[in-house]
Amino acid sequence: MNNYVSTKRPGNLQSAFNSDCKHLLTDKFTKLKKQIVSQLGRDTLNSAWNRLLKQFEIEASIIKKLGSNSVPQIGFDELCKNEGKFSPDFEKEIRKRGCLIIKNVLGVDEALKYKEDVKKYISNHVGEIAGFPDNNPQVWELYWSKAQVAARSHQNFLLATKAVNNLWHAEPTAAIDFSYNVAYCDRLRIRQKGDTSFTLNEHIDGGSVERWEDPEYRKCFDKILSGEWEDHDPFDASHRISANMDLYNCSGGCSMFRTFQGFLSLSTVKPGEGTLRVCPLIKLSTAYFIMRPLLDDLIDSKEMAGAIPGAQQHILPSLHPHIVNNVVSIPEVGPGDCVFWHCDMVHAVEGVCNSPDDSSALYIPATPLCPKNVDYVVRQRHAFIAGETPHDFPLNNCEVTFPDRATPEDLTELGKLVMGWSKYDELVEDEGQIGVTLARKYANEILGL
Repeated sequence: MNNYVSTKRPGNLQSAFNSDCKHLLTDKFTKLKKQIVSQLGRDTLNSAWNRLLKQFEIEASIIKKLGSNSVPQIGFDELCKNEGKFSPDFEKEIRKRGCLIIKNVLGVDEALKYKEDVKKYISNHVGEIAGFPDNNPQVWELYWSKAQVAARSHQNFLLATKAVNNLWHAEPTAAIDFSYNVAYCDRLRIRQKGDTSFTLNEHIDGGSVERWEDPEYRKCFDKILSGEWEDHDPFDASHRISANMDLYNCSGGCSMFRTFQGFLSLSTVKPGEGTLRVCPLIKLSTAYFIMRPLLDDLIDSKEMAGAIPGAQQHILPSLHPHIVNNVVSIPEVGPGDCVFWHCDMVHAVEGVCNSPDDSSALYIPATPLCPKNVDYVVRQRHAFIAGETPHDFPLNNCEVTFPDRATPEDLTELGKLVMGWSKYDELVEDEGQIGVTLARKYANEILGL
């Protein structure tokens, strides 16, 4: 079988939320939960859960006062002045909140030019592009417009992703290099004024049942599953680089390790105008949804508290009220601002787009150099050449015949690097960075460079 060929079905954004694998939620999950609880101890679990609820009560009063200001913000110029690093105080706030906005990563005119180019690209192919919803797309199944390809390798965007990637760490021997960001080619949104169709309830991407079912993924939450959620480190990548986050070939599942999901804003959007919503308590919310299926009301059932094979993790008011009640809209963003949120972060989208213009964005996450990500880049590189849909997404292949799509010839030098056409320097200044060396060597080998 050709490893480059996707086995996804055609579809759109909604495919990631509607699973046809519900029949796979079997008694094996009951057994798995009981095994975890037997190792943890019922008393230890209950004690940890009670401490968590008390901490949520404390934090809830703070979130209520801060509202959208719970989300940290920094100007790109300030980041540059600090040599591409966050100050210790700002870094501490990001680690607590799990999200941030970097203002003015691109200039307003440049970001608006991207939007106009994308709109022209869409208008050139009326009736040829899939999207969600089918009858009036707000999120388009497009990956290879020249604007998207250029944005993913923009030098300012890469500096921003380097900064957020370096909030993470791993064991010295773990094959990962946070100084490089490779491209993960995702979709785009142009949400029209008045739209009510692109409404996403609270959820988490990056798999669902996989967080418990895959042994390596489960190790990412060892402290939580030992009753010591206070010591959970959301920014430890040691086990994530080998975790299987897509056991069921989910449309919208992510084969790459994203430190942060993200988007480049192409519009001015304020809270209440159709923007992103997040629960800015990354450690607490993660501990909550990881422990939730293990509690007494679900332990004897096969239910996984909103986790269904082949879909994203749903966060439900009936099962996760402390999380849902602490979700806030992000602050105002403008063209050229970048929004990043942790890969375990609970997020949603406001139900109505009340923006005077539109709510538009290019979805581009932070994805550091590591074997899992390089393996995906190899497949993605093939899709780029052919103009096909990247492997993780519904197999629509809308752009194959588009003469105005981007091609490898359009790549800048940075574009070649992030898309897998340029060799990585294997000379590392610090000889103790064994994992960095391993990541770069693997990348050059598997990319054939």
